Amino acid sequence: MATRETTMPDDARDRGMVSIIGWATAIVIATGFIIGAFAGYSDAIAIRGGTPLPVWLGPLVALAFCGAAFTLYARHHRATWRQWSARKRRYGLAIALLALIGGIVGAWFSVQLPHDQGPFEAMRADAFSPAFAIGASILWVVGLAAGMFFYHRAIDDHEQRAWLWAGLAGWYAFVFPAPAWWALHRAGIAPEPDVMLLFLVSLVVNSLVYLWLKFR
Repeated sequence: MATRETTMPDDARDRGMVSIIGWATAIVIATGFIIGAFAGYSDAIAIRGGTPLPVWLGPLVALAFCGAAFTLYARHHRATWRQWSARKRRYGLAIALLALIGGIVGAWFSVQLPHDQGPFEAMRADAFSPAFAIGASILWVVGLAAGMFFYHRAIDDHEQRAWLWAGLAGWYAFVFPAPAWWALHRAGIAPEPDVMLLFLVSLVVNSLVYLWLKFR
């Protein structure tokens, strides 16, 4: 039977963890927003016939903001981080790494979008540059592997059980519709299978089951 850790953190440590994870996530989101804002403004200028901003300007400003924000973040949370156990540090590191990778890929995606296409149009069209495709693929595979390594070393029995059942549910959400969709497409009844749509459905199911089992 799965059990939780016998020593539970007190309210102060719980608030410390929420603050550390929450602020790190907020910084990553804000960094991506800055890049997207620069890209959107530059596209608007180009549509009106003006000279767009340099492509590197948005990422440079966002990188400067991200560096400054994380410097202040590290100083503010240094004491809380030192109070954490090794397991909690690995957990925080895994979450931060995965959030950072997601932020980088999302920001890069927004920068390389053609000004006449939205994100959903670009995902369904041949709009990716080779550099983005290769870089995002490497970040996804290597970063996810590293994040999962730290994550699985940090979780307890309760969270491991939630993760395993969530992974199985996500697999079912993919393995049931994928062959059926493929067969219907081969018969000319359905459009070509969309692997990213199937992935997103699997991811949503995985997340819902994980959150329900972890926090119920």
